[in-house]
Amino acid sequence: MGKSKATKPTRNQKILMAKNRLLAENYLVIEDTKEELVLVSKLFGKNRTIKKDPVAATTKVSK
Repeated sequence: MGKSKATKPTRNQKILMAKNRLLAENYLVIEDTKEELVLVSKLFGKNRTIKKDPVAATTKVSK
């Protein structure tokens, strides 16, 4: 099995990155699961994992 292809982050993934004080333009998404978001840095090639909050994922915010 080879390497998976990194993709540009979606809007919701960018929001999650911003909450974790990361700039979305510096990262690509490798894997997105219910529990975590795995990113790779465009500049250095290092992986970073962001844990998702299960309560926030199921809660909807009314506008």
